[in-house]
Order: sequence, then C-alpha cells, then structure tokens
Amino acid sequence: MVGVSLITHFVTYPSFKLIKSSFFSKFHKSYTNKMLLIVAPVMILELISSILLVIFDVGDNDTEIGLLIILILIWFLTFFTIVPIHNKLAVNYTKDLNQKLIKYNGLRTTLWLIKLILFIGFCDYLAANFH
Repeated sequence: MVGVSLITHFVTYPSFKLIKSSFFSKFHKSYTNKMLLIVAPVMILELISSILLVIFDVGDNDTEIGLLIILILIWFLTFFTIVPIHNKLAVNYTKDLNQKLIKYNGLRTTLWLIKLILFIGFCDYLAANFH
C-alpha cells in the first residue's frame, strides 16, 4: 500500500488539476472505481493479517498492537476524511478540495510508511528470535 499511496500522492492527485472540468466527473468516477478494485482487497487483507498477528501473538505484542493501531488510524482517515472529499470532488472539482485530498493523503502515506518501518523491524525481530 505504501507504493500505491506514494504514486497516488505524488502523481495522481496533483494531476487532477490538469483535467478539464467538463470531463473531471467522468474521469473521477472511472478512477475511483478502478482504485477500489485494487485497494479494497489489499486493505482488507492488511486488516485481517494485522488482527491475526495480535490474536496469535507471534512476536512482540506491543509492536503487533502498534501496527494494528496505525492501520485503524489509516482506515479512519480513509473512510471519514478522504472518501468524503472524493465524494465532493465527484460532484464538483475545486482546487481547495484537491489540496485537502493531497494533504490528508500525505498523512495517510506517512502512516503507511511508519507502519512499513515498524513491520520491517518486527520481521527482523521474528527472524532473530524464532529460527
């Protein structure tokens, strides 16, 4: 998800401003439908695996819980902030909404990067302690 979020943050969302307003709504609907097909299964799998790590406590439980908390923050940010902005953009594109989308996606991308770094450390911990 880090890769998808980075591309979305630095390429896709900034390019929204280049799309003619007469075509934006149609483009946006197509974009969000395609992204949903890519992102939803990965986010669901990420949630399930994070919950399973906590339940089965395969390593450092504090890290496992931290990973889950970060993921919950990502989900809240996605569904209570980013999705509503997309819904408004679908009706009427404004530069201000696009900037908010970029700002909040930057926060989400940062959370995914932090989660990735913690997860890499967690994997190192598992490799060192469970051979």
